[in-house]
Amino acid sequence: MSKIFSFGDFIKRLDNAGLLVSVSGECRDDITFICADSKKAVPGTLFICKGNHFKPEYLCDAVSRGAVCCVSEKQYADGVPCAIVSDVRAALAEISDMYYGSPCRELDMIGVTGTKGKTTVVHFIKALLDAHASKRGEPPCGLVSTVETFDGVTAEESVNSTPESIDLQRILRSCVENGLDKVVCEVSSQALKYHRVRCVRFGTGVFTNIGEDHISPVEHPDFEDYFSSKLSLFSHCDTAVICHESEYYDRIREAASTCRSVVTFGADPSCDVYVYDIRKENGRIRFGMRTPAYDGDFSLRIAGSFNVYNAAAAVAATLSAGIDEETVREVLAEVAVSGRMETYASDDGSVVAIVDYAHNAMSFETLFSHVLGEYPGYRIVSVFGSVGNKAEVRRYALGRIAGKYSDFVYITSEHPDYESPYAIAEQIAAGIREGKAEYTVIPDRELAVETAVREAKDQTVVLILGVGNETTQRINGVLYERRSDSECALHALKEKSKVSV
Repeated sequence: MSKIFSFGDFIKRLDNAGLLVSVSGECRDDITFICADSKKAVPGTLFICKGNHFKPEYLCDAVSRGAVCCVSEKQYADGVPCAIVSDVRAALAEISDMYYGSPCRELDMIGVTGTKGKTTVVHFIKALLDAHASKRGEPPCGLVSTVETFDGVTAEESVNSTPESIDLQRILRSCVENGLDKVVCEVSSQALKYHRVRCVRFGTGVFTNIGEDHISPVEHPDFEDYFSSKLSLFSHCDTAVICHESEYYDRIREAASTCRSVVTFGADPSCDVYVYDIRKENGRIRFGMRTPAYDGDFSLRIAGSFNVYNAAAAVAATLSAGIDEETVREVLAEVAVSGRMETYASDDGSVVAIVDYAHNAMSFETLFSHVLGEYPGYRIVSVFGSVGNKAEVRRYALGRIAGKYSDFVYITSEHPDYESPYAIAEQIAAGIREGKAEYTVIPDRELAVETAVREAKDQTVVLILGVGNETTQRINGVLYERRSDSECALHALKEKSKVSV
């Protein structure tokens, strides 16, 4: 950004937003940069003091690097001009939107939330819009997802489902500058609760489903807080897209009624996008789908009948784009999502490895049920862990479900961060012990995946769950590089000398 601001410009914005409490000191320096990471501060920086683990020395470090003023919820250092605000996360969203010139006003934004399916839905949406745009000589769709971020020029592996507001606004500004006019974005419950999308307006908001997840002292204290955070997406939307089969449908529909219009999808004939006659033929999922514009037969490359609903959500979200039936048919038949139902098998099909991002109770139930139906008579071996420092209630539930359906479980690491992977494993194991499965603990994720596949007997499905195809592992606040689950599974299958992809 080349625009120069004064501290007063931001103070006025915060005051108009009802966030300003007081101002101490006077800053006459031009502000040419904003950040919330002291290591990124440069001369002319407005520094935002944010984070549960924020320490005064971070502000001192930012000032030593050139920061000229700050925004925080309390005074950290005398002599540093400071705007005190009631909510620093909300303030960060307002400051970021102002600094980056409100990019969402120049973009057609689609936001997707829900307990499961968000990533698959946003990739379906992008694929549909990209194919439509290509035929019209228009630019592709930008992407903000758990898997990757695409701004029209650069595709990067993501760190969070929805970035912090300062990063999100930077990405959206890059999308505008790179000539894009559409962006599809995963919107997590954390992003909604902690104001990451406070200044973002979505033309369309998709609510896939709801189940219990992300409940912990540092996320959502209970299901009601989680659910209400999810529902707040509709306050950012013009059009709501909702699933008729969602649990708590009536409440979701009521919340969506605040939008200008509501589009429904599901297995009820009254839905705007109605799916029916779901079946498996020749290794593909086939289904009928009726929209206001057409009624025909479609198929999916990606496995799992539950993905029919993800496809329907994407079609419902893009109805206004006027994508023709043949384009929809072509896209759905070919689209694949990295780390979602990626299936590898030995040459005789006796050992199957499935890599999937399933990481909560709702997605576990759906996936295990699918595998039981698709691979009758096969043993089920599962490999997974649970994230550290949050979603604590998830751990026992994952263990209980895996213990119910699996024959054997390898408990491993999944971004343990500041927690002991063995402590997390014990909470998972408590749930496993309620079921029939035996288990072992191998904290090294690469070793756990390779061991599970290598030691799999004939007629076995190995489910490798939790992180999709991520290539990093967060330990003690640091992201370490590692091989993806797919790489590890393929390596182990090749060692068995009978891989067929």
